[in-house]
Amino acid sequence: MKIRVFQSDKGDCLLLTSNDGKHVMVDGGMSKSYTEHVAPFLNRLHENGEKLDLVYVSHIDQDHISGVLKMADDLVRWKIFEFQRSQGNTHIESPEELRPPEILKVWNNAFHDQVGENAGAIEQLLAARARVLTLVPKHFLKEALEEHVELAQSEAEAVRLSRRLGSGQLNVPLNPEFNHGLMFVTDPPEAMNAGTLQFTVIGPFTEELDKLKDAWNKWLESAAGQRHVDRIRRNNDQDEDNLRSGRWDDVLAPLLAQAAVLGNRSDVTLPNLASLMFHLEEAGGATMLLTGDGHWEDILAGLESAGKLVPGSGLHVDVLKVQHHGSEHNWHHDFGKRITADHYIFCGNGAHHNPDLDVLDAVLESRLGPAAKRSNNAEVGNPFKLWFNCASSIAKPENRSHMKKIETKIKAAETAHPGIVSSLFLTDSSFELDL
Repeated sequence: MKIRVFQSDKGDCLLLTSNDGKHVMVDGGMSKSYTEHVAPFLNRLHENGEKLDLVYVSHIDQDHISGVLKMADDLVRWKIFEFQRSQGNTHIESPEELRPPEILKVWNNAFHDQVGENAGAIEQLLAARARVLTLVPKHFLKEALEEHVELAQSEAEAVRLSRRLGSGQLNVPLNPEFNHGLMFVTDPPEAMNAGTLQFTVIGPFTEELDKLKDAWNKWLESAAGQRHVDRIRRNNDQDEDNLRSGRWDDVLAPLLAQAAVLGNRSDVTLPNLASLMFHLEEAGGATMLLTGDGHWEDILAGLESAGKLVPGSGLHVDVLKVQHHGSEHNWHHDFGKRITADHYIFCGNGAHHNPDLDVLDAVLESRLGPAAKRSNNAEVGNPFKLWFNCASSIAKPENRSHMKKIETKIKAAETAHPGIVSSLFLTDSSFELDL
């Protein structure tokens, strides 16, 4: 298995390639970093005739889904261009964006399923397009939050885009292993495959999904939510007319339009606890934990439920994608004592002080510290490497000081423990682990 980790601003973006050549994209980072660092690599895959066999979106935060939505936007534009050319339109210019590969399947807990039974009209609108690329709505949700635009209008854009894609431009199966519904921890666990890669769901549990539905419904039943639904309804017919008549300019012009301020963001913020998380194993080979922004207790509980971790014992994997960019809220000494890895991947560029310095201390102590903090895993004394998808030299000015502190800390650990601790700080578009 090969793991390519991209520079992705404050977010996550990885590409896994199995031994039999299947490609799995894990989250997409921010849209700008996707365009600059991810899109060129994916375009090379397309030029080589390769596809994305699976796109896995851990949850709907902007720093995980924004780049995926940009990829979908680019693919829509290329589909429209190719359709127009096939119809004899030689005047249409090719899109400026690089063409992504075709997407064969998506794993993502989709918006319409998250809303639940009380969503009313908006749930029906989204459910009508459930088999289209239903990962798209999440981008607008967190894009709006990041730009301090209220969620209501961002949902409206999501619904309109979902209907545009419903014309057949993209028709990507969503969660087919779960009958196109939500993915969650099952008993007994059921492994899913992408080539020789075997995935087992370790999160979320249904309890987290129920909480998430309640949060959506609280907003959707509010007065602001009802006004939003009415606006969606008024726009839908015109959007469909544009698609059927081939007025592509009318379709694409509002695709990335800025939103008006509606709604209450405090009611719609979704917990990272609903992250879709996996234990991954290459057939007869490497193991990896894909943790999204999950909480350490949930990761342990999910591993135990899946039979990957015996209660009270530990687990060693080849690669741990450290949860929530190394935030102090998602890591605990008890987690580090039970879970160890040969490679720790930190996705974070210093924003919000992530990766957190205390988390880095805890990781180091789990391998090198006193007995009270050191793991009991047999592999605890093995060499290990810390991988960072940013460095102070490329960090944004406001984050540069924090990244320098991280580099200083890790350099000190390498000096104190030569041959045991090593690191890599990304200064290019991506790096690759070949396991």
